[in-house]
Amino acid sequence: MLNSKMISYAKHEEEFYGVLKLINGEEVLGKAVLTNEGTETLCFIQNPVAVQMVERDVEGNRLARGIGFSKWMQLSNEDFYVIREKDIVTISSMSKECRFMYESYLKGETIGERREQMESEPNKHLGYLGSIDSARTLFEKMYRLHKGK
Repeated sequence: MLNSKMISYAKHEEEFYGVLKLINGEEVLGKAVLTNEGTETLCFIQNPVAVQMVERDVEGNRLARGIGFSKWMQLSNEDFYVIREKDIVTISSMSKECRFMYESYLKGETIGERREQMESEPNKHLGYLGSIDSARTLFEKMYRLHKGK
């Protein structure tokens, strides 16, 4: 029998991006909240995805490996599920890189599209005030005025 206090080490009642390893071997990612219900901890998980390992033969008799995501419950249109503590082997928080890929997957974006959004041109709303050349010209002018006094 599993210890009913198995995931008591994790913060409860706080939302986090989690990775859950289930007793059936699945790895499930999603936005999660742990809560106590009587003597058991429940994990409420939103927009869960399953991790898919992908292998492909490439030139030169080599093997390329990668990961992908798929909807965890393929035939359901729900986006919110409850997982009982007894079905969880362990829980951890997502790495920054994993969270980036997870959010991109949910939005239906490719990594290239996401990078393009992040690499947008600077503007005044982002703190861009001008070019280095125009700033240098302004500072040189201010320095000459101050030096002439």
